[in-house]
Amino acid sequence: MLEPGPQLLEPNPATDLLTGDVPVSDQEWRERYLTGVHNLSADCIKVVDRHGRLQSMNLRGQEAMQVDDYSACHGADWLSFWEGEARDAMLEAFAVASRGTPSQFTGFCPTMRGEPRWWDVTLTPLPDPVRPAAPYDVIVVSRDVTDRVQAQQALEALNASLAAEVARQTAALRQEKQLLVQTNEELENITYAMSHDLLTPVRHLLSFARLARQTTDTGKRDRYLGIIEGSAANLSGMIDGVMRFSRAGRCALRVQPVDLNELHADVQRELHPTAAHATWTASPLPTVPGDPQALRSVLKILCSNALKYTRNTPDPQLHVSAHHDPHARTWRIDVQDNGAGFDPDYAHKLFRLFQRLHHQNEFEGTGTGLALIRRVVTRHGGTVHATGQPGQGATFSFTLPE
Repeated sequence: MLEPGPQLLEPNPATDLLTGDVPVSDQEWRERYLTGVHNLSADCIKVVDRHGRLQSMNLRGQEAMQVDDYSACHGADWLSFWEGEARDAMLEAFAVASRGTPSQFTGFCPTMRGEPRWWDVTLTPLPDPVRPAAPYDVIVVSRDVTDRVQAQQALEALNASLAAEVARQTAALRQEKQLLVQTNEELENITYAMSHDLLTPVRHLLSFARLARQTTDTGKRDRYLGIIEGSAANLSGMIDGVMRFSRAGRCALRVQPVDLNELHADVQRELHPTAAHATWTASPLPTVPGDPQALRSVLKILCSNALKYTRNTPDPQLHVSAHHDPHARTWRIDVQDNGAGFDPDYAHKLFRLFQRLHHQNEFEGTGTGLALIRRVVTRHGGTVHATGQPGQGATFSFTLPE
């Protein structure tokens, strides 16, 4: 025969829980028990009537909400405690619970002293036995999840910061890669120039020096010596251009806010003696981050070229303008002229070292200025571009981050 197992001991409803000898009714005992559990709960437990008025709040809940005097809160509009984004979620959840279905939401609601708190809120309908068909009162259980939410926010902020840093590093690596590719290309150009372009004036020097030594005609000797002098000057200019080109890639940029209006005005004053024949206009220019001296050299070279290639134009015109691209967050600076222009099929050669689309006898130059511009602008995170038509002028553009 099986022995009876252990039995769960239930409190005697006829005995007081504290003294053990004061009889209490079953209903009173249950009310005391529920009240004890209610007040001991770490959650904020409230009863809100069907109109949203606060009917009760447990003691731990009053502490959590920093309620100094509950009598001042009793009957208050609980719905008005919620503001901002959390209010819509609260109203929807309250409407669902009022119709008899439990609901839940998470939202921000400060304490009575204004301290920030986030809550996980569960709303459960409380039926009215007298009027079962009426809208329900609601039991609201709010659990303080401030630490969890703040930790989540801190994590999201950290992730955003890390993502921004990764994006910044990626952009920096991309720019470094672009600079390396351009540097390799420039080194190839310099190597080609040293073996071809720079040898041309050297050959002229040697050839005409030999002719000058052999001739007895004074007139021819003077002409040969003039050619030698011109070739030497051209060679000197090309070497100087290579040196400036090399320095433009090695010098540290002193980046600061640069007012391009001031740079343009300074360049215009410097070039004024050579610009007396031209109509020179400009629209307002932006302030951009960059090295003032480097950007001044870019504007000077482009404006000098525009003046040079319009000198045979009956009504030479030069216009400097700026255009903002809000999506790319860049400024494009255009230097436009109505001069000699160029064949657009060869535009890709313009920004290479010693590449010229006009003969030296037409327009002097060493072919290093535009290559220098490309190097400076690229180091500033920008790009260069040129458009034109023979006899219809040209527009040289460069972009800079805003």
